[in-house]
Amino acid sequence: MKTTCFKLSIAALLSAPVLLSGAILIDGYTTLGNDRFAGSTSFIGTGLDLSGVGIAESGSGRWVTMLSSNVFITAQHYAPSNGSSVTFYETNDPVGPSLTRTIQSSQRIGNSDLRIGVLDAALTGAYASYAFANESVSSFQQFAGSSFALQNAYLLGRSPSGFPVSQDIAVGRNVLDSWADGVTVGGTTDDAIIAIQNSSNENNYVSDEAFLQTGDSGAPLFVEVGGILTIVGLNWYVGTVNGTNFNGFSYLGNYDADIEAFIDANSAVVIPEPLHISAAMGFLVLLMRLFMIFKR
Repeated sequence: MKTTCFKLSIAALLSAPVLLSGAILIDGYTTLGNDRFAGSTSFIGTGLDLSGVGIAESGSGRWVTMLSSNVFITAQHYAPSNGSSVTFYETNDPVGPSLTRTIQSSQRIGNSDLRIGVLDAALTGAYASYAFANESVSSFQQFAGSSFALQNAYLLGRSPSGFPVSQDIAVGRNVLDSWADGVTVGGTTDDAIIAIQNSSNENNYVSDEAFLQTGDSGAPLFVEVGGILTIVGLNWYVGTVNGTNFNGFSYLGNYDADIEAFIDANSAVVIPEPLHISAAMGFLVLLMRLFMIFKR
């Protein structure tokens, strides 16, 4: 793998991108290896907690990723509308436990392609919320020296096989190769993390190499930091420079203070998982025995 980041020609980049709004392309894709809800132990996301990622079932399926028990983040240009229902699955089992919530409200973060909002009710403690990047990056040089440069990241997108909307989640991987300053796409001008689509004989190629397509916008870009999934960015656009395809991601680290402030202002109490009936009965029996002891 290369030890330096790939620097794109910004002059060529500015005219290239289009917004992401189809199915993720994954090298060597198989439904058992890459689809979250195929029910396979060979899924590359086995061991990852993806319970905090949901898809709104109306409005062409818009992505929602939890930052707290009730606060989510999505793409400004592909955000779910208020009143949309979103289903979250506790495990990767397509018939396993799930919760459905409603989008209550949301707002744009600054002038970015990030949008943050709240659900009508908090998820229970069985569902994940994710840490997010907090390093400020404003140039290619800063990105090259950051903890995210050249990281092997997880990319989420729509499955090529097709699943019910709320389960239409496939996972691939790509290296975070580069950084782009001041990209303008769909009326938004912002900086972006870049992941290049490499072939198997090129530098920075990884197994399950992924390239996002239009439908994938707003899904999270994850990196494992200390074994914990951390959101570094959200899927924003796809572009081509001199025959090289790449994806651009909105970077969360430059908006961490805004995100934290929103979470603090909209925090909700996490609802604990209900006690299993046998555990609850055992607890009641214990209380009764203690009562009898003190009564004597």
